[in-house]
Amino acid sequence: MRAGYHQGIDRISITGLEPHLTYYLQVVDQDRGTVLDERIFKSLKLSAKNKARFALVSCACDFYKTHARVMWDHLFAQRPDMIFLIGDAVYADFGCPTTEADIWRRYCETRFRLRHFRQPNLIPTLAVWDDHDYGRDNVCKSFGLKTATKKMFHLFFGSRDTDGFKNTMGVGSQLNAFGQRFYFMDDRYFRDEAQCGGMMWGKEQQEQLVDNICQNSKPAWIFNGSQFFGNYFKQESFLKDFGKNFTDVLTKLRNCKAPIVFGSGDVHFSEIMSVDPKYLGYRTYEYTSSGIHSMNFPVKWLYKNPRREVFTWHHNFLIIESSPVKNGMQIKAKSINARNKIEFSHQATVKRF
Repeated sequence: MRAGYHQGIDRISITGLEPHLTYYLQVVDQDRGTVLDERIFKSLKLSAKNKARFALVSCACDFYKTHARVMWDHLFAQRPDMIFLIGDAVYADFGCPTTEADIWRRYCETRFRLRHFRQPNLIPTLAVWDDHDYGRDNVCKSFGLKTATKKMFHLFFGSRDTDGFKNTMGVGSQLNAFGQRFYFMDDRYFRDEAQCGGMMWGKEQQEQLVDNICQNSKPAWIFNGSQFFGNYFKQESFLKDFGKNFTDVLTKLRNCKAPIVFGSGDVHFSEIMSVDPKYLGYRTYEYTSSGIHSMNFPVKWLYKNPRREVFTWHHNFLIIESSPVKNGMQIKAKSINARNKIEFSHQATVKRF
């Protein structure tokens, strides 16, 4: 796909890999015999252990060139099992009118600029979008180019269904690994207009999520581009924009046997919120990771969240270790900044009783 721009993309699918082996990929100029590019990678055995160690990342604006270089090096040095991109990995709507050709150009520019795509040792990465990847700030299902941008997103970030992983609706997906379940929700393609009594995920996607989580008691993470409980300021959030719908979702999840934890991005600061047991019947948490390199600034109203336990407004990403325990999960999280230092750390246990 080129969509009126001179750069395209080739996808390579490799099967039959053994988890204990290291593989090397080389791109060779056949005429000159020179190596143009190379990567080192391994496949990931999803049932190898009952502990996930993943990087949670959002808001990767390629205009922040210095931080776009150093932050990904810091992230890969942490050697997580997986990287979860949960929104705004591409700022497709920046610096151009919103046409299909311009969005494709911005996807190509991002792929060229971010060191995430140029690391010598590859780490499995799963992604879901938010508004900037989608094509326009704060838009919903009425966006006219959403079918085109969905195709672009799948070309750059999409994965085929495999044992333990499946694509769901829109650009959403589900991963079963490390004794846990991870749900990546498409919060744009089916999203109604805010404050109109509509739905964040659309009826079918919402029902699919709830039905799947309620099938068993295995711990579950739900990831969304927008925050879930961020109703304390004017940024987008599920609770603020779709309050009735959010209450309905929480009521249904409360009846599931699985303990649930939330993950989000979008807001250009990171925080961990404690969620009162009145919502799900047990104390849980929302982990917001934003932004790895994007606009950031210390603003007074950011400090008025009564649910917040830890917080940073600096460029950062989260490294999270999550392990299932009886009736719940144990979670350790730390925020890494541009100086490769820990901004904050946090430990919690989420258990149903």
